Amino acid sequence: MPVNFPFKRCLLIAWLSIVLSLVVAQHAKPHTLAMIHEVLTKSEEGMSSIIVKLSGDPAYKVIGLGRSEILIALKDTELSKGLYNKKITGDGLIQRVEINKRPNNVSCLLVKLRKPYIGIDHQIEASKGSLHVQITGEGGSPKRALKRSKIRNPCPPVAFAAPGIARLSRGGRAPGDLPAIATHAGNEAARCTRRWQAGGRRAQSAIPPGHRPLRAGGRNPKSVSDPLPLHPETPAPVALSRPGGIDRLLNPDSRDTTPDTDFFLEAAGYFQVGRWEKAILILSEVIRAYSKSPHLERAYFLLAKSYDHMFNENISEHFVEVMRHHQDAMSKFPDSVFVPDAMVSIGNCYLKVKNYYEALAYYSLVCQNYEAYAAAPEAMFKRGKILALTKKPQEAIKNFQQVERLYPETPFASSAKIERAKALFEMNSFKRSLGMLDEIMTAEPNKVYENPDILLYSGYNYYELGRLEKARDALCKVLNYYPDIESNHLILARIADTYHEQGMKSKALKLYNMVLRKYPDSQGGLISMLRLSADIEKVELQELLSPGVIEEITYNKPACETYKEIIETHGDSPLSQLAGLRLALEQQKDKDYEKSIDTLRDILTKYPDTALKEQIKSALRALVEAIFEKEQQAGNYGKIVGYYEKIKTELGVEDMPNLFMILGDAYRRLHLYDRAISAFEETKKSYTDQRQPATLLFGLGESFYKVQRLEEAQRAMEAFVERYPEETQAYQAYFLIGDIMLRQKEYEKAIAAFNLAMQKDPDGPYKIDILLAMAEASGSLRDHDRASRLLKRAIALMNQNKTDSAMGICDAYWRLGETYLKLGDNEQAVSAFEKALEVSPRGRDDYGLRFRIAQCYQRLRERDKTEAILNQIIASEDPFWSRMAEAKINEIEIDMRLENFSSLNG
Repeated sequence: MPVNFPFKRCLLIAWLSIVLSLVVAQHAKPHTLAMIHEVLTKSEEGMSSIIVKLSGDPAYKVIGLGRSEILIALKDTELSKGLYNKKITGDGLIQRVEINKRPNNVSCLLVKLRKPYIGIDHQIEASKGSLHVQITGEGGSPKRALKRSKIRNPCPPVAFAAPGIARLSRGGRAPGDLPAIATHAGNEAARCTRRWQAGGRRAQSAIPPGHRPLRAGGRNPKSVSDPLPLHPETPAPVALSRPGGIDRLLNPDSRDTTPDTDFFLEAAGYFQVGRWEKAILILSEVIRAYSKSPHLERAYFLLAKSYDHMFNENISEHFVEVMRHHQDAMSKFPDSVFVPDAMVSIGNCYLKVKNYYEALAYYSLVCQNYEAYAAAPEAMFKRGKILALTKKPQEAIKNFQQVERLYPETPFASSAKIERAKALFEMNSFKRSLGMLDEIMTAEPNKVYENPDILLYSGYNYYELGRLEKARDALCKVLNYYPDIESNHLILARIADTYHEQGMKSKALKLYNMVLRKYPDSQGGLISMLRLSADIEKVELQELLSPGVIEEITYNKPACETYKEIIETHGDSPLSQLAGLRLALEQQKDKDYEKSIDTLRDILTKYPDTALKEQIKSALRALVEAIFEKEQQAGNYGKIVGYYEKIKTELGVEDMPNLFMILGDAYRRLHLYDRAISAFEETKKSYTDQRQPATLLFGLGESFYKVQRLEEAQRAMEAFVERYPEETQAYQAYFLIGDIMLRQKEYEKAIAAFNLAMQKDPDGPYKIDILLAMAEASGSLRDHDRASRLLKRAIALMNQNKTDSAMGICDAYWRLGETYLKLGDNEQAVSAFEKALEVSPRGRDDYGLRFRIAQCYQRLRERDKTEAILNQIIASEDPFWSRMAEAKINEIEIDMRLENFSSLNG
């Protein structure tokens, strides 16, 4: 029974409170509680940290609650007044931190992440009064590993955090870095639906065994190229020389006639016959009444085992209780030979509730630290199972090979070989998988009666290789040998597929019909419904009319009508949901995108936990992307943004690079540059640096430029022109690079970039901007002659381009006049200034320009023109320029008097 995250989190927090309260009870001494004063978050590239400011040196644990939540629990602590029930918004990887107080003086920090983490490290520094928890997200790597400190609690070496960062007591060592594991891989039936829903296209990713759909128009392609054989260094087999295991647990060394011995043996007898309640009752009494018994150690571990077995079928409801008993045993006897077996049992509990990440941590600890113990083969085997479940078939294969080589004499060795064949199937290595299964059947023919997977996967392999009769024979044997196998409906549907591909449509359709009637709400039933919906028009109606649910549906209608009728007929069943998905796909084919989206959103609203959620979201993304592309071509950028805001909660953010690229481009064109950067950054996550598309690099570069993040803009634009030199936007990129260089006073580099921009044949307006910028850079290098030539070219283009504003032409002439002044050419300067005045927009304050003209005439000794212009400025009564003009006239008069005085004296 799967456990949802909120429930699992409550279980773990409750379990942690119980464990820590037991520690308090065992070590009850008067002591001062530690105080948490402040909680801070800090983010760097690919990594975030939580810093807990505290006084004291409390014991603590860091626990992964899945891939996007982490629990930090501190024992014997108080919260300062402002921290009770506080939520702290984080940045970077951390979305927020929720702080709560739990019973028994346990303080909990629940860390919610924006994306999955791949590693955690932590360290408490009592001298500095802080606890540091460092979290590494996907794509990031920690810059330095935090030094691990010991946790002061009596627990044995057990990992409570993510694999690779487990904290150990009693000198135990942490496991090496392990692969990141998805917390919840979903059940096989849901995965089956995902692969079959398309009704005819072979998925390229790993697909659950035997559930690979038909490709439209024929049999699935044959096996892809087999992966290279794995040849790891062959280790010597390990002798299981250390004691432990269930046999040793049930058979004590001492069998004297004392009451405690009799009680223990009685409890062991009840355990062996499955009377768990009796065993628990007696073992509890042994622990209570015989604290000095030589069987006390066995009693603790057997009690935990008894609870484990008693609640095996509903472990999620009794998770805390079972875990508490295992922890009690290991805490009481941390050096016991039965600790590895208990750790495997804990791993099994996590495996049953589908917390693969934690289960993997426990199994790995046993593999690394207890290689010669009886529990090691099972731990290594289960570790391989988790790797296979979490879609890591190559790692799983290596792991199973290790089981076969290290523990060849154990039952797990032959099981590992079967699992290896299954993993090869998932990798599309059908021939190798089939060959391995044939080897097993040749060596141990009776194995087919012990494990259904041998024949089942043989059938699946034969099917994928196109050997349909062999496939059908193997799958029929599975049903004959194992009539109660859970996946019988799927096997029947696959047998029907073999008939379908061999052209025996009547047999196939009758079998699909039978599966649908007998298992209407199963995955096989859904698959059969889709096959029937696809082929119904080719079959006589009477062939399909037989008692059962199928009679309720009329098949002489178009596909869309059929799916609508299924939805109405089957209400809340999975069949109805799948029909809704197929209806949306039909609407998509008809390019009725918005109606298709409404259909999909309606499914998610009615069935938020549907097994088709991922397929629906995938279809939604494709539809929204199609709408975005249509609106992008029409230039309706506002519609793109508005539509995204309307539907973003259903979309999520994962695996949508093209959609976010279109969205980022829309934001950019609407001058919403900060939002554009966010969308482009989301797009970047799906590409390596060398494969980032041109639109992404240019859009990101321009957006960074507009918000004055110039270094990032320069890097993006330089990457753009390096990888896409022939793109039409290359001249714009070179211009922006040049402008950034100009702002940084790197004038020669700026001119070089501007020249490259000109070589790309920019359009008229951009060419003008480039010429003006080149003129500015040349002027800054005191090359005024070149600056004047560039300005004249720019002005000529402006006069040709009637769309250029009068303001722009006026400013260009003004800049040209200033350049001529620097060259000492007053006549050309006054001509340029007068042109600027001529084209100056009406209503513009041009007194500064007139004053410049007057200065030029003064230098040319044309006193009348100078004074006439200055008097016009004075008459304007402008508070600044009129005073400047008066001062200039006074200056001219003084100069004249001096000249007259000099001439008289001369």
